Amino acid sequence: MEFLSSTPDSLTGWRDFMMYKPNRPAVLLTSERDALKLAKREDYDDARITFINAPMVLPTPDLDKLIREERIVTGLNRGHHFTARQALAVSGRQTMGKSTAAMYLGRRHEERMRAKSARETDNRYTPVVYLTTPPQTTPKGLMTRFANTLGLPLSQRLTTERQMDVVVNVLRQMETSMVILDEIQHLRTRAQAGMEAASALKAFSERIPATFLYVGVNLSQSDFLGGAMGAQMQGRTTFIEMEPYSLASAKHRKQWEEIIALFEREFPLANHEIGTLEEEGAWLHAVTGGVIGSLRTLLRKGQIAAIIDGREHLDRVALEDILPDYRAELDRQKRVDRRGKYPRGVANG
Repeated sequence: MEFLSSTPDSLTGWRDFMMYKPNRPAVLLTSERDALKLAKREDYDDARITFINAPMVLPTPDLDKLIREERIVTGLNRGHHFTARQALAVSGRQTMGKSTAAMYLGRRHEERMRAKSARETDNRYTPVVYLTTPPQTTPKGLMTRFANTLGLPLSQRLTTERQMDVVVNVLRQMETSMVILDEIQHLRTRAQAGMEAASALKAFSERIPATFLYVGVNLSQSDFLGGAMGAQMQGRTTFIEMEPYSLASAKHRKQWEEIIALFEREFPLANHEIGTLEEEGAWLHAVTGGVIGSLRTLLRKGQIAAIIDGREHLDRVALEDILPDYRAELDRQKRVDRRGKYPRGVANG
């Protein structure tokens, strides 16, 4: 599963995202690549780099848990409701893959709903709406973002209540059954405007027969779930915290190594032997902090370098020349500073 690079926070963007399918190029032997004319060789390498840069969703334990919880919450919301519906919140620090996982859940939900209703090509039918929460948003700002996502020409002269009426009616007409609100930590409920926005969101969500999926950074400490509105939101929200992978047990080490192997199987490199990096699991954990987003950034850089340099394989020696992303490096330095040394079996790379 792979995604477009831009955020699909418009109806057109989401439809493009739903239609997009990755194109994994057939991997040529080194001799076959070298035999290509220069232009064809560059096209081949560009196609591989494009594939490397397309974000992927791996069948990790975190994703399995999210899929299960989304199905449970969606099931709870099925049928007629005269009380508040249940929501799902996905939290974690930066680079944990929250948005990617949320969009994957949205894709699965839309594919399932379209198949059930035999409306695969009906653009009037919109099972999923995805949007990002504006920073320091107000109730009118929140409704304006919904309107922009839906392509509604709402006048700023309308009251917030009237704007909400219009948006609610359109979502009902489109039969939307899942709303994904990303960057929800931007909703500041301890400030007056944020309090009003949270109240407006609560009222808004109660008027739409849809499951709301909230995604954000450290939501347990955010105003959204921890502020004045937090108690009400917590009572109707299933909360999932995405955390870095651990090496604390044999089971955890095995999970981490399996994730590395999943990445390796996708490498479009002629001479890479799957398992080479799986054996370097402890070292890769040390330099990425056990964060999948950081691991993927490092492996993407390594693959592109392997193509540019003509090595066509990836190992620890090659990766040691590739700096991990800044956040992973900071995490690694913090661990080194606390312990004064690297974890057992991990060399200073």
